[in-house]
Amino acid sequence: MDPALTLFQSIVLAVIQGITEFLPISSSGHLVIARELFHWSDDGGLVFDTVLHGGSLAAILIYFWRDWLAVWTGYRNPRDANFTWYRRLPWLLAVATLPVVVVGPLLKPYLESDEAIRNLLGVGLSMLATALFFWFCEKRSAPGNRPVGFLHALAIGCLQVLTLLPGVSRSGWTTGGGMLCGQSRESAVRFAFFMAIPAIGGAIVFQIKDILVEPVLSMPPFQIALGFLVSFIASLGAIHFCLKFFRAHSLRGFALYLALVGLLIILCRHLA
Repeated sequence: MDPALTLFQSIVLAVIQGITEFLPISSSGHLVIARELFHWSDDGGLVFDTVLHGGSLAAILIYFWRDWLAVWTGYRNPRDANFTWYRRLPWLLAVATLPVVVVGPLLKPYLESDEAIRNLLGVGLSMLATALFFWFCEKRSAPGNRPVGFLHALAIGCLQVLTLLPGVSRSGWTTGGGMLCGQSRESAVRFAFFMAIPAIGGAIVFQIKDILVEPVLSMPPFQIALGFLVSFIASLGAIHFCLKFFRAHSLRGFALYLALVGLLIILCRHLA
């Protein structure tokens, strides 16, 4: 295994991150798969992955700028009923993020160092679990578009704790949680994307001290910046695709994909 990522490798990982962060197939899981299958360096892997997640965070903030403007307008016009939901949105996101804020720091040392988690077997098992969850959501979710309440936001936030594990899709599990709470797929996807803002932002805050030291700074600054930019562009495309796709399609196709990939990498791991 090379001691550091090449420019080409970092770009490929950035594309994978940008696409899979929003498609419900797990960005962290696919980053682990790419590194292990191609024997690419994982030195500072979690830190560099955080830089790539920063590109995805920037994409959410820019893509949904109209929603953030509506939040601001709602607070400036507190009596306007048209902006009631937008006035509640920051508080709903705060409640949904609370479980990760409590549990995340406790799990951080294990997520960074435990080879039993950041490997193909762990990713494969997580993908199978996600595929089963998608199947359950499609079977049990009721049609409709119930507004997100604070109890629902907390329940979806509890599911988000599971997505700290590589191979467990944050967007997928939070979307499924929204569907189980009575949201339409499209509305559940949008709220899942909104939830990614404090989740990714919090992860970046926790990683700041590591980003400022080795090993990620052993990579050229240009390479790090390019990875961020590529992740940003790929994320914009993935967000747009998902919002249109889930207006008419279900999670079943992604469940099938995750089941096949999960079984394949577990089999490969067993035979290796």
